Amino acid sequence: MEFVIIVVAVVALIGFKLWLQHRRRLLIHRERLTAIEKGVDLPQLDQDLRRNNARVQRFLLLAGLIWISVGFGIFVFFTAVLAHPQQDPIPQGIQWSGVAPVLIGVSHLIVHFANRNKEI
Repeated sequence: MEFVIIVVAVVALIGFKLWLQHRRRLLIHRERLTAIEKGVDLPQLDQDLRRNNARVQRFLLLAGLIWISVGFGIFVFFTAVLAHPQQDPIPQGIQWSGVAPVLIGVSHLIVHFANRNKEI
């Protein structure tokens, strides 16, 4: 029961954070529409966009490194298990199941490095 309460609390916290972000963007949108109607210069959003871009880039880098680590760990684990015979046989070649997470991680890193130096 405690686990369910924790999961619900985490989901509620994430939902609340997303709702706050949405309300903030809605407020910025209304402010910009009002400025356009009055003929006033629009406030700059460059810092906000750059911060969001940097956040996405950090996430891609982190996700790529995590996927590569998990894939490499799976490969090493199953290779070590297959090196020692036991009663319940494990299918040969199962260690290659770690290649898929490594390739997902590599794709994350490719996207990260391809978009790292691009402007907004």
